[in-house]
Amino acid sequence: MSNIWSEAIQGLQPRLGAQTYDLWIRPLELRQVQGQRLLLTAPNRFMKEWFENHYRDVVLDELRARTAQDFHIEIQISAAAEASPNAAPAPAESQTTPEPAPPLPPLPALPPIGLSSRYRFSNFIKGSSNELAASAAWSVAQEPGARFNPFFIYGGVGLGKTHLLHAIGHHIHVARPHLRIVYQSAERFMNEFISAVRFNQFDQFRARYRQDCDVLLIDDIQFIAGRDRTMDEFFHVFNALYEAEKQIVVTADRMPGDMQGMEDRLISRLNWGLVADIKAPDLETRVAILKQKADIDRIDLPDDVALHLATHVRSNVRELEGSLVRVSTFASLKNQPLTREFVSEALGVSSAPAQAAPISIESVQKVVASHFSVRIADLKGPRRHQGISRPRMIAMYLSRQLTGASFPEIGLRFGGKDHSTVINACKRIESIQSEDSELRETVAALRQLLAHEPTHAASLPS
Repeated sequence: MSNIWSEAIQGLQPRLGAQTYDLWIRPLELRQVQGQRLLLTAPNRFMKEWFENHYRDVVLDELRARTAQDFHIEIQISAAAEASPNAAPAPAESQTTPEPAPPLPPLPALPPIGLSSRYRFSNFIKGSSNELAASAAWSVAQEPGARFNPFFIYGGVGLGKTHLLHAIGHHIHVARPHLRIVYQSAERFMNEFISAVRFNQFDQFRARYRQDCDVLLIDDIQFIAGRDRTMDEFFHVFNALYEAEKQIVVTADRMPGDMQGMEDRLISRLNWGLVADIKAPDLETRVAILKQKADIDRIDLPDDVALHLATHVRSNVRELEGSLVRVSTFASLKNQPLTREFVSEALGVSSAPAQAAPISIESVQKVVASHFSVRIADLKGPRRHQGISRPRMIAMYLSRQLTGASFPEIGLRFGGKDHSTVINACKRIESIQSEDSELRETVAALRQLLAHEPTHAASLPS
């Protein structure tokens, strides 16, 4: 049994880190084994209490994984520590018991590998485009495994999915340092699996993801679609963690049912919990993002310049922040203040308020596809999944309302569909709006987006 104990605590070293292991685990000694009761000794009371509060459950989990048995740990203070020859004599009963020395500050636990320190809840800007995803992410971080499991976040490139994924990992790590967090991109997950196949390391791979994991964070899961063996392995990892009530958080660029090549059984499981989308940020959120970025990078950004930049760069957060960095760098190199005129010159746009472009069927398709995080090709395609068919009908309705195009022309622009299909779509959206306030608000928001679509695409000189 002493060998099992030694192997168990040594197996914890890579997970805890050498410094933490040497300070809090190595000094403990196994003195006696009575059935499933392990008696340990600690060199002092502080170390005993710290181990009991922070590492006992981790050690018991490791023992359970190695032996399939549940053990009980009891810790005594080393007799040498309590009866040290250098210890002061015990005080008489009439003497006042001295105050215990304050405990040493605990060493911070090492953060999970791969998480970026830049992505925290504290610097995530919430807006109408991401409110559900952000609120749900916070709930998951507060109670991992208890609510919204699995939690699936989807949206376009650069909208904040990865930011929320990392923020969840950081918060759980700080609040519950004993939980084992594994963060991985789907591509890295696949590469690790291929390596395990190649070098016959299945046991290590499966232990890492199925046994030694309390929180699994996977980014861009759509990458494994069509990779049959990787999907099969992730399916079993998902089942093992879900049945053990471990938290699973996954991101993708589209909703589960729209990932071509993904197995139906995986799509079903990804839909078991909460599915939340992140859309492109609205104008107010874009301004707030720019102001925060300017504060962090100490950029002098006047309010009117922030509004002007946010008006012309509308695609995603990453491009918005990148545009600010680039124009501020150009201004610094030319020793000029950051003004609307300078930003307009750098962006190649007019400094006057953006004029609305003539609304075309293509612009309607683009705005609707971006809003619902679907591809324009899906709007034109034959799929009848609700996640596609509803945006398609809305796009047809808005095309009819805002462009004046005929039903046959709209049908032609939507993949050659019959004009009767367009007529039915328009009637259906008109009918549903009268009863569904959420759809009514969505259509109104899309109308406003299209009405303020600028004539020039925001692009910076290379």
